[in-house]
Amino acid sequence: MKSQPSQEKITLLVMREAGRPVKQLQMSKPFALALPAAAALSLSSLVTSMHIHASRSIAELEAEAAALSLTNIRMELKVADKDQALQQLRGQVSELSEEAESIKDKLKSVTELEEQLQSLINKETTSSAAGSGSSAAIRTENAGSKTYSADTSTSATSFKGSQPVVADLPDTGAGTAAAGSYGKVSRLSAGPFIREQPEALSAAVSPAVNFRIRAAATALNPTANPQVGGEYVAVYENDPQRLVEETKDDFEEIHSIMDEMISSISSTITQAEKAHKTRAEFQAKQAQEKQARLARAVMWPTGSKVITSSFGYRSDPFKGVSAYHSGIDIAGNIGDAVYAALGGVVTSAEQMGARGKYIIIKHDNGLETWYMHLNQMIVTPGERVGKGEQIGMLGSTGRSTGPHLHFQVVKQNKPVNPLNYVKPS
Repeated sequence: MKSQPSQEKITLLVMREAGRPVKQLQMSKPFALALPAAAALSLSSLVTSMHIHASRSIAELEAEAAALSLTNIRMELKVADKDQALQQLRGQVSELSEEAESIKDKLKSVTELEEQLQSLINKETTSSAAGSGSSAAIRTENAGSKTYSADTSTSATSFKGSQPVVADLPDTGAGTAAAGSYGKVSRLSAGPFIREQPEALSAAVSPAVNFRIRAAATALNPTANPQVGGEYVAVYENDPQRLVEETKDDFEEIHSIMDEMISSISSTITQAEKAHKTRAEFQAKQAQEKQARLARAVMWPTGSKVITSSFGYRSDPFKGVSAYHSGIDIAGNIGDAVYAALGGVVTSAEQMGARGKYIIIKHDNGLETWYMHLNQMIVTPGERVGKGEQIGMLGSTGRSTGPHLHFQVVKQNKPVNPLNYVKPS
């Protein structure tokens, strides 16, 4: 006998909101048992699906993390390369800074050489002025005599051969001092050479290098004018290294130019020193000649050396009879300078009969010198004069037949022969 399936039913009471009736649901027992199993299966499927999705998300996140890690490693490597490049650039900038300091030192050397050259030029100018004054004094002392006349304003010297001629440095000015393409080095200021941008550099280098030299001058000069302009051009990764290399090349060229300039200025200074030494020797020789001339016991009193009447007895030019001549007569022109034969004190400067205008000077060694027939006297009694100093002008006053100087030497109140003390040479 077959068993019948159970017809038992399960009633579910559904409690709803207050005030609403309870709802009854009747279902078969197998269905009531299958419903939780279906719910559990659904939940299990949901959990499994979520687990699979989570696993997949985790894998994707891990992949992204790995990619990020790789990117991070690449960035770190790139940063390390950048740091190394930056370190290298810093080292090169440090080298360029040292090069700039070296250039500044050379600029100081150029400035010192310029000052030395300018000092030589100033000395030469001073010596030329002194020499011109000395020359004028010598020409005045000799008054027509060419024995000791010398123009010290002539050229100092000339150097033959490959070196340029150095002559008359005061007339050349600061510009002629330097040789070659550096002919205007003495126009350098006391400041750095590059800041002045002299013609020497402009002529010696290309326009591009010349531009970079100005840029270097601006870099070395913190007080450069702020007036700038130009369009914007971006700087890329490789530009700094290229600029560093170009700057190094420019510095090398500047070093070469400045070395050549220093060599040229040094050579010019050497030549200027030789020229100055030559002129100094010439002036010293001239001064020695003058000193030797003045060192004689008695100096010849005028420029002319022509003696028209000697000391002692002679035929009087007016009466034609024998007479005593107490001095010597020296021919000349009216207005010729008359000099003190020896230093002393003027005791007389007046006019008297036969003597005409005359001067008497008493000397420290006891001698007296007399100067007669003068046209003009430029000293006064009591005045002290030095040997070789002009005291009057030659004339023909008093008892005279024509322009001449009567020169007389008196020793112990007696006239003596002046040619025993001085010769017309």
